[in-house]
Amino acid sequence: MRRFADYDPFAWLYSKYWGEEFHREAIPALDRLILRLLPRRAEMLDLCCGDGRFARTLLRRGYRVTGLDGSESMLTLAKQRAPKGEFFLADARRFKLPRRFDAVISTFDSLNHIMNAEDLKKVFRSVAACLKPGGLFAFDLNREEAYIDLWSRTSSIVDKTAVSVSRGSYDRASRIAVCNVTLLRLNGGHWDRSDFRLRQKLHSRDEVLSGLTAAGFTPRVFDAARDLGMQGDIGSGRDFYLARSS
Repeated sequence: MRRFADYDPFAWLYSKYWGEEFHREAIPALDRLILRLLPRRAEMLDLCCGDGRFARTLLRRGYRVTGLDGSESMLTLAKQRAPKGEFFLADARRFKLPRRFDAVISTFDSLNHIMNAEDLKKVFRSVAACLKPGGLFAFDLNREEAYIDLWSRTSSIVDKTAVSVSRGSYDRASRIAVCNVTLLRLNGGHWDRSDFRLRQKLHSRDEVLSGLTAAGFTPRVFDAARDLGMQGDIGSGRDFYLARSS
C-alpha cells in the first residue's frame, strides 16, 4: 500500500481545487453511460473513490454506496463528505469484497495510476469477483493525446492560504506521464511546504479491452466528448468503458 499512501499529500489539494470541474462534467456522462441502466437502490462500489465527491452524489440519489481507496487522507475526506457511505482502505489491484454489487464505477482516470498491464488485469479480476452476474463496470482512462496536449502543461494556483505549481511531462517511449507538484499552505502564520509526484500510465484500448474480456466482461468503449457530451479539456482525450460481467 506504500505507493498509494504517497498520494496522501495530494488529497487536500485535490479536494479543494482539482475535483469539481471533472465532477460537474462526469455526472451527466455517467447518467448516459450507466446510471440510467441501474435499478433503484442499486448497490454500488466507488473504486478509487478519492475524496467522496461521487459517493455523496450517488447516496443523494438513493443508491447504496461503498467507497474504496488506497489513500488514508482521501478516505478521511470521503467520510466527512459522505458520512452515510461505507469506506475501506484497500489496494484496487487486490481487494476482496462479497459478490453483492450491481455496479462498480471508477472515475477521473484513476486506473491510469495503475502502472502496468498485469496490475490492470488484477483490478479487472477483483472487480469481476465482487459484481453480481450481469453487473456493470464503468471507468474512464486518458488517451495519449490527453498526455501530449494537456498533461504536459504547467499550471498554478494562488490564493490567500495556498500556492501550488504543477509541472507535467510525458514520455512516449515508456507511455508514462509524471506531474511534479509543489504545494505551500499557510498554517498558523507560517507556510508549510510539500512536494510530491503523481504518475500515470497510458493503457491502449486494445490492452484494456483484452484485459476486460479475459476477466469475463463484455466491454464497450465510448469517447467522453463525442459520445457522452463531456465539454472542454475534461472531455478531451478521454475514453469511458462500460463492461458487463458474465
